[in-house]
Amino acid sequence: MLIAKLLATAAAVLSAVVSAHPELSKREMAEYREQVARDTEALGRCLESREMQETNVRMLEERATALHHLRKARGVDARSENHQDRRDLAALVKWNNLTHEQANWHSKDPQDLFNFRWTEEPRRFPAGCILTPESVYGPFFSEGHLERQYISAGQQGVDLRLALQVIDIATCKPVENTRVDIWHTNAMGQYSTTNTSYLRGWQPTSKWGTVDFDTKFPGHYYNRATHIHVAVRKSLTEQRRIHTGQLFFDNWVRGHVQNTEYYRNNKWPFIKNVDDYWAQAAASDKYDPFVKWTWVDWPRVSSMKPTRLSVKLVMLINIDGVLAWIAMGVNLTANVPQHDKRSFLDDHLEY
Repeated sequence: MLIAKLLATAAAVLSAVVSAHPELSKREMAEYREQVARDTEALGRCLESREMQETNVRMLEERATALHHLRKARGVDARSENHQDRRDLAALVKWNNLTHEQANWHSKDPQDLFNFRWTEEPRRFPAGCILTPESVYGPFFSEGHLERQYISAGQQGVDLRLALQVIDIATCKPVENTRVDIWHTNAMGQYSTTNTSYLRGWQPTSKWGTVDFDTKFPGHYYNRATHIHVAVRKSLTEQRRIHTGQLFFDNWVRGHVQNTEYYRNNKWPFIKNVDDYWAQAAASDKYDPFVKWTWVDWPRVSSMKPTRLSVKLVMLINIDGVLAWIAMGVNLTANVPQHDKRSFLDDHLEY
């Protein structure tokens, strides 16, 4: 459609140039029309080239993003923006209806989680070679995270071991020495305000594309389901990010965590995954944004206590920990928009 419009515009402009020169002879006019035809054909070949098509895609994406930001700033319901959202929602519902609990799983070893052995050379993983959808950084991303596996930094909550594997979708092989950043909220749904504080960090991937983080299970906050932000860079020295995304958890495990000591006074309403707009953007028909998970030990009832907001007794659960893991397919040549943080207010207007 866009190519046809450009061609029509080009022809109209060239025709206008012709009409501005009535003194041309019939022979000159014929030659000129031939030149117009050749130039128009050349323009068409240019617009059909891979480079121009990629440019066209970027232009359309930038236009859609700008439109979203304008509607967001004006209070327009983002869910009604386009028909793509309904496809995203259908994909999310499909994955949401599955259980991701691996009930009989007991190993934290990445070799078992991702089915490889350190002594082997990295091989193709066709089953996991699916592009992970891009998502927003959100208003709480910042550069300068510390390189560390243990990112709790004194926060209380349910222990979480998060194991990730980065796969190159072009080769379906694990990617070594990519930089993986994660950041998320504490039990009360609060992000840290500095880049070196709690629940933030990065690590390099192993030769099998794996990385482990020891943290606390995230809390939810206003209008958002529980999630973890992830950003991937092609190398340890490159600043350009090739992927940014969000990971989600089954409502089942979230509900149990919500009934533990450090989460029960989270003041924000519990948002289901299907009601989180950004969860829709994280899913596709082929990509499942929910982590696989298992209990470190089965949850146990610890006591009955009133909540901070009510005298009604609620059952408190004791959870020793959660193990979660997921593989992410990335495009090493992707040109992901680099949304550097400018100000807290500006980020909230954008996202």
